[in-house]
Amino acid sequence: MLKIAICDDEVHQRIPLINMIEKALKLKNINYFIYQYESGEELLQSKLEMDLYFLDICMDKLSGIETAKKIRETNAKAIIIFITVLKEYVFEAFDVRAFHYILKPVTEKKLREVLYSALLQFQGTDKFIFAKTISKSTKIFIKDILYIESQLRKIKVHTTYDVIEYYQKLSDVENELKDCNFFRCHKSYIVNLKYVRSYDAVFITLKNGEKIYISKHKFSDFSKTFMYYLKSEGL
Repeated sequence: MLKIAICDDEVHQRIPLINMIEKALKLKNINYFIYQYESGEELLQSKLEMDLYFLDICMDKLSGIETAKKIRETNAKAIIIFITVLKEYVFEAFDVRAFHYILKPVTEKKLREVLYSALLQFQGTDKFIFAKTISKSTKIFIKDILYIESQLRKIKVHTTYDVIEYYQKLSDVENELKDCNFFRCHKSYIVNLKYVRSYDAVFITLKNGEKIYISKHKFSDFSKTFMYYLKSEGL
């Protein structure tokens, strides 16, 4: 699921941009969710981590450049695209590693060109697994997985947007997720360390409030692994 933020304080600019993005993504059959914001402050207060940001530069109070700097403090991998009427901010855009800089008025042709180029980068750096059933295969981006549950020979992949079920051994999925910051905390569970909020000797509590079991004999290894993960992420 591609998560996109559109931040522009002028609704007559924001809505046409959203419409163009939706049209372009539907042509590529890409699952997405768009969040729209009227200011940089509103965007930052949401505390949601996006994959792709479209930021107007000239906004009241917090500019798009300043908003991007704040985003970069917690999200180094996000793709940032600036949209503005002014050319003179192009060098400041490089300071926050902006992917592109589009001048208004935005044309559908230019928007698609930049968006599709951004998607190539996004899909190239994002790892995924496939959930295979008799009728179809579903691509699941690893960054969207909260945890994986094994129940009656069926795998349940709990993501930020859905629960996807298919038949496979949990041990096979565990092998697919090696070196991706996942931990087999129980015979029936694999957890994404990215979404762990806290833990005790019985449960791991995720950032969304869900709880999953941790085995007694896994507790010590999990503690060490999670502490190492936090240090490696600078948290």
